[in-house]
Amino acid sequence: MDGSGFIERLSAVDIFAPLSTEETARLAGASVSHVFAPGEIVIRAGDEGSSMFVVHGGRVSVQITDNGKPRTVAVLKDGDFFGEMALFTGEPRAANVVALEETEVLEIGHQAMKHLFDTNPDLVDSLSHIIAERKVGLNAKPENGDNVEVESEGIIASIKRFFGFD
Repeated sequence: MDGSGFIERLSAVDIFAPLSTEETARLAGASVSHVFAPGEIVIRAGDEGSSMFVVHGGRVSVQITDNGKPRTVAVLKDGDFFGEMALFTGEPRAANVVALEETEVLEIGHQAMKHLFDTNPDLVDSLSHIIAERKVGLNAKPENGDNVEVESEGIIASIKRFFGFD
């Protein structure tokens, strides 16, 4: 797959909606493609990580351990992303992600993101809001509207700390 396909893929990812075309292109250029065989583990719960992934082709299963047994909580396909909390805040991986079929993912690393934040500090605010909505959405209740703001502020603080901004 060539790099232009990466740009198209990333520009369709909601978390990167605030990026300019140029920023998306830069991020695509810094992304690394990995191909996983069916059943292969892409990330493991509890692992340290500082990158996120976008599914570029294929499908992955997101699994958490429930009473010692793996339980699938989501199946992600082309254009879906995972691992963003590790990229933005340095939190350990929250789940196992396993390829269900031959799957290509784009890995976006800490340095690539840091470069974007350095050139466009406003991205921290817009991205943290999207991440907070997603995190609160995992325990979604209509009355959680306030939680997004609180969560967003916490995430902004975490992002700034992790990327070394005051």
